[in-house]
Amino acid sequence: MKVPTLCFVLILASAFQPVASPEKRLTTEQWLEDLEFLVSKLESKHPHLFYKTDKTKFDSIVAESRREIARSRSDLECYLAIRKIAASIEDGHTGLSDDGLFHLLDLRFPFRVSEFTDGVYITTIKKEKQKFLGSRLRAINGRPIENVLAAIEKVVSGDNKFGRRYWALNGISFARVLSGLKVIDSPDHMDLELVLGTGEPAKLTLSSLYEDSPVEYGWSFPLNVGPTKGEYISPLARPGERGSLHFKNQGQGIQFYWFEHLVNERTIYFQFNQVMNQPNQEEGFAQFSARMWDYVDQNAKNIRKFIIDLRYNNGGNGILILPFLNQVIKRDFINKEGGLYVISGKKTYSAASIFMYELAVHTRAIFVGEPDGCGADLFSNSRPAGNLPNSGFPLWIASQHYTNRWPFSNPEYFVPHFPAAFSSHDYFNGVDPAVDLILSGDLRSVAEFAADEGAEAAVAYYQKLKKKYEEYKWWTVLDPGILEGSINDKGYILMQNGDLERAFQVFTLNTKLFPSAYNVWDSLGECCYKIKRLDLSLRYYKKSLELNPDNKNAEQMMERIKKEQTGFRSPVFDESTPEESAKWRLTY
Repeated sequence: MKVPTLCFVLILASAFQPVASPEKRLTTEQWLEDLEFLVSKLESKHPHLFYKTDKTKFDSIVAESRREIARSRSDLECYLAIRKIAASIEDGHTGLSDDGLFHLLDLRFPFRVSEFTDGVYITTIKKEKQKFLGSRLRAINGRPIENVLAAIEKVVSGDNKFGRRYWALNGISFARVLSGLKVIDSPDHMDLELVLGTGEPAKLTLSSLYEDSPVEYGWSFPLNVGPTKGEYISPLARPGERGSLHFKNQGQGIQFYWFEHLVNERTIYFQFNQVMNQPNQEEGFAQFSARMWDYVDQNAKNIRKFIIDLRYNNGGNGILILPFLNQVIKRDFINKEGGLYVISGKKTYSAASIFMYELAVHTRAIFVGEPDGCGADLFSNSRPAGNLPNSGFPLWIASQHYTNRWPFSNPEYFVPHFPAAFSSHDYFNGVDPAVDLILSGDLRSVAEFAADEGAEAAVAYYQKLKKKYEEYKWWTVLDPGILEGSINDKGYILMQNGDLERAFQVFTLNTKLFPSAYNVWDSLGECCYKIKRLDLSLRYYKKSLELNPDNKNAEQMMERIKKEQTGFRSPVFDESTPEESAKWRLTY
């Protein structure tokens, strides 16, 4: 398999910093010419422009952008109108850069926010405003935060709703973005409505600051780094506390890859923050990998679990993935059920997502956390497609379509086996729900639970999981259309391995959860036939046929069983009658 180089694009500040004028420096006709240039380039150079949208919707957005430009009073508004077109195709590797006629990101508010299960909170802020760290953000200039985020999402190039939300949260720090979207009246200041950690309401006015430092892909910065120069405060790693381990080696001196042996938990925690060689260091990723695996092999008796944390990894060079993946695969003491875990999040993107999907295909990893920012289908390898002829903003267009989508998997985003997202209390108090779940939780699928504990116990376990994770609307593991098939697959895997009694419990679970589905009874009938419980097999095939009179397999098997019960074995049936093959599924 040829592995593409999947790189995020750094949005660099230019040496010359033109200022966005409140008035138009370009004419309406010039901006419309820029719009037509972008549309033409997208239509001629993008590998599959209408893969996630359709031409009717695309043309409608183009028409609306033309109208916005015609009535706009500033260059900034015209530029954002054109960005909406690029954003509409839902390709994070295609879009406009931020430097041209003016620099979009040169005025920044001195704080950053993140979204947790209970809202949007200030996670980094200037030291002189430290009393507001950990405050929940309710509104900006009277506009509810959800409306603000929805407005920003329309102008960012994200592959799915989680990637767009990640961009939008970062966009709150950039004054011109908010001003151009008419969230704030002026890029000079903003008014925040907050709820303090004490529960009291508060208001905060912040002035924007000029800053020309580089911005990462997704309008991002390393964790705990403020958007401008100066001293900022944010939650930090606390020595000896595993719940704050994810904060370690972040900030200005971020390490792209590092590991720590949690001796008491017999666990290796490997944080992978960038699929790239660390700049200005002799030890590249290959050398680091060799050193880490040497340590792992030498301490194998003291390692029970291996955690790969990809929550802050927004991609890089996909060529680095395969050698590392091979090292994981060949270590049976790690690559086993209950031995390998992967943590993902909204920032997990591009090469990091590809790495995650390869782990899902080739290893027995259990995935914990939140969906990634791009999913299994993505366009990659951004290439320059020219500058807008009048405003000068560079256009980048993806050149390759990369897909790692398997049948029945979700192409839009990766669905972890178990949700584990930070609440604000977790984040600010040194609690890591993903690591805690891995180290102390019972991470068995419903089907595995049935195989181990029996069908009746698994029904109760299913109800427990359903209630525990009901707030995660994106978590589709227990959706009937997915769960029925994944339980059936697990049963066939066990049956093909000769583990018939455990397979019987798994197939029985499916009949309890989905009693009106004919195929679950057919599968249970087949299992009973394999273990020579012919009366039960006949009963279950009969039930399947009642639910689906067109089930020819059930008819044939019932005829076969009746003849065997009377001592006659039909020569037309072969003992090796093909079973339904278990389909690989990402979720279970």
